[in-house]
Amino acid sequence: MKSATRFVTLAFFCAVVFAAVLHTACTNKCGTTTCQNGGTCTNNKCVCTTGYSGNSCQTAWTDQFVTTYNCTRADCSPAVVGVNSWQSAITKASSNSGYTLAISNFDNSNIAQTATVDSAGNISITPAAGTYGVSAKGAIVGNTITLNFTTYVAGGVPGYSCKMVMVKL
Repeated sequence: MKSATRFVTLAFFCAVVFAAVLHTACTNKCGTTTCQNGGTCTNNKCVCTTGYSGNSCQTAWTDQFVTTYNCTRADCSPAVVGVNSWQSAITKASSNSGYTLAISNFDNSNIAQTATVDSAGNISITPAAGTYGVSAKGAIVGNTITLNFTTYVAGGVPGYSCKMVMVKL
């Protein structure tokens, strides 16, 4: 009787361990790949959360932007007097490192702007309604980001519009 009880206990223990291992493998693995950054496995393929791509959701959309840039400003309306070339750095923003960026010294202002990117490398900045800020749209092509932007002063009144070209160092 003791042998039978031990056998049943051992069989139950093995079944529980096997089920736990099988469940872990199913939830963490997607075929031979482990889904990262919150990705989930559907039909043996990782489905990535917003801000990530790749067969295992390993690449943040922001990765291609992060570095230091030489920047130039041109085609401003009305004309902008002052220095029209400077350096800015782009880092992953703390709000979401997958699809938000922090651009330091935007428009040579010593002010950082927060931008969002999409899976195609399009970048945009939207100011809070009725406040000072910048509205911008553009994209990265190779080592160059081109942004068309408009500044806004107090009350959300447009200031000037320019094209900014940012080239990776």
